[in-house]
Amino acid sequence: MTKLKVILFVLLFSFTTMITACVSEKKVPNDKLPPKKSELHQKEINPLFKKLAEIKGKAEDGMVLESPFSANESTMKQVKLEWGEPDKVDQAGSGYYATYNKKNVALGYTEAGEIFDVRSYATDLNQITYKQIEKALGQPTETRESNNEAIYVYKLNEKIELKFIIPNAQKGVDHISVFNPVRAITKSARNDYFLDIKGSSNQLSAKAWNSMQNWRKQIVLFSKGQENVYVNGPNQRKVALTFDDGPDGTVTTAIIDILDEYKVKGNFFFIGSKVMAHPEVAKNAYNKGNLVLSHSYNHVELTKLGKTAVKKEIDQAGKAIKSVIGKEPAILRPPYGDANEQTAAISREEGYSLVLWSIDTLDWSQKDANNIVKNVIENVRNGDIILMHSDSDKTETQKALPLIIEALQEKNIEIVDLETLLGVKAYK
Repeated sequence: MTKLKVILFVLLFSFTTMITACVSEKKVPNDKLPPKKSELHQKEINPLFKKLAEIKGKAEDGMVLESPFSANESTMKQVKLEWGEPDKVDQAGSGYYATYNKKNVALGYTEAGEIFDVRSYATDLNQITYKQIEKALGQPTETRESNNEAIYVYKLNEKIELKFIIPNAQKGVDHISVFNPVRAITKSARNDYFLDIKGSSNQLSAKAWNSMQNWRKQIVLFSKGQENVYVNGPNQRKVALTFDDGPDGTVTTAIIDILDEYKVKGNFFFIGSKVMAHPEVAKNAYNKGNLVLSHSYNHVELTKLGKTAVKKEIDQAGKAIKSVIGKEPAILRPPYGDANEQTAAISREEGYSLVLWSIDTLDWSQKDANNIVKNVIENVRNGDIILMHSDSDKTETQKALPLIIEALQEKNIEIVDLETLLGVKAYK
């Protein structure tokens, strides 16, 4: 009997051991496990990661957390209306910096008053180190050394650089800068980079050609004295393709499709009355990522109108476009490129930049694809704004466009929209 009890006890012990082993091998859900040291550390720095994510998110719109103003579109006029006069103004290169101490913000702006740099000096930035920035945002695009400080640059998009400035004498960030190089370079470059207007046609009479040459010289000279009138962009390897006089039901649609096929953005200066006749085409142009801009409502010479009539032409076209795409344009091309002091002043009051061109393909005169391509490729320079048309009789322009795009790309010239090229806002 005793021997039997011993055997039973051994069997029971062995069985219990097996059960215990099986239970111990069973995996416990991760959320039931105690956190590892690294995970505890991650939780501790999450608020910092959140702060850096917020900084980056705001920067993508050209802003800092402490300011409602943007390096993409704001002006010092808007700042002064809301915040009053700055505590201090310093000149830096071709620009100026206005400091608002109570806001912990400094704003860099051009002579025209357009903001290109928004800086935050918030006190909690001092707690952020480079290692923490790198862990949250990854390696910077570029690192610079200047005036006993390190500058860590993150290029967020074509327009915005987010910079963290850390003096050598301290571990944490002194301030951040949300910088728009396009806006800054454009305004300083306007002082010394003006292109003459190129493009020819064998279909023009000698009288017409001489008249055009005189107009070209006069309009370039005129643009030099106007802060909101552009003939070309800055001296960078970029150009813009622009199309006037649409939309229509055939050629405009074909041009939109070609641009979409080549993944290139175009700029359509639409006539307001035609937008109302072909709203679906205008909307398609916008939905495909192109800029839909104003070419007046009735395509009349604005310089021959009184102030009220000019304002009406601009307002009516803007409202027509807004009714279709939901945004009112902030860029106007006057019909025939006809502009004067009154046109520029009214446009500025209405919140518009006037954009002309530096290459005229003359597709309206010599309707030949080969000549259209030739006018572009033989004349193209940095910052060119290229004029074409997209109304119904411009089938040769439609044929020329793929050849132009391919030739520009072979030359490593980037094709961009006017907002990117000029650093001005496309919509209000």
